Amino acid sequence: MLFFDIDNPTPTEIKNWMEMNNLSLNEAAKNLGISKRQFSRLLSGETNAKRIHSLAMQMVWLINENKKRVINESKQKKKDSKKISIPIK
Repeated sequence: MLFFDIDNPTPTEIKNWMEMNNLSLNEAAKNLGISKRQFSRLLSGETNAKRIHSLAMQMVWLINENKKRVINESKQKKKDSKKISIPIK
């Protein structure tokens, strides 16, 4: 669970979300569809994040986790696969 209260994520939870997804301030704002200035307000606690922001953050997290899983599975398949070489004469 990313947020204790989905309707009101705290600035600390938002910072943790950024770290988990390896996002800069600009990238995080772009992913949420808000300005860099508005995102900075969320981080500072000047403005409270809304439910729509927390839902969008969870979607970004889910997408990134799915990408990691797919990449790991593809690496595992490459390791597990055996190569067969057929000499051509």
